[in-house]
Amino acid sequence: MGFDNSLARVERPPVPAREPTEVPVRLEPSPGAATGIDNTLVRIETRRLTALFGRSIAVKEISLFFPINTVTAIIGPSGCGKSTLLRCLNRMHELSDGGWVTGGVLLDGEDIYDGGFDPVAVRRRVGMVFQRPTPFPTMSIYDNVAAGLRVYGGRRSPQLDQQVEQALRQAALWEEVKDRLHTSAVALSGGQQQRLCIARAVAPAP
Repeated sequence: MGFDNSLARVERPPVPAREPTEVPVRLEPSPGAATGIDNTLVRIETRRLTALFGRSIAVKEISLFFPINTVTAIIGPSGCGKSTLLRCLNRMHELSDGGWVTGGVLLDGEDIYDGGFDPVAVRRRVGMVFQRPTPFPTMSIYDNVAAGLRVYGGRRSPQLDQQVEQALRQAALWEEVKDRLHTSAVALSGGQQQRLCIARAVAPAP
């Protein structure tokens, strides 16, 4: 007996895109409340978050929360929007060509997309390390780690040295690079470059 697989193909209708000028999405109550999670323990929360590139929807109406002192894994196939969702959590998505969002992202109860929030200050509090290592190619190992510290206060040299060392130790890289801190970061191996990026992210204590 043959099998007609024409019935197995279901065409989904196109998802209508929203223009930035349309009515904003109404924020729902905290998902933490619905699940019995104490909202004071929720560090980051998204409420009906939709991320778009122009008129194309990449992530649609995601509501979830990230409790403090926990590890959360977001799993899915390539191209499903995982990285886009993460980039929304520290306002990096809006740096993409045509990138914008509706809904909300709350950091310690405050919406980071509110007009009064400084995007740079948000990225200081929400660090990010990408799948591919991205050391600053024109900077040394030391200067890569110190870059964020200098932006957020220009610490004195002795204190800066201590913070750079601490960050490199946290990333399990100090013993491997302590004798060549002022050499190029791109001379490191791929795994070392990734750990350098972790050190750079944790140095300002996000």
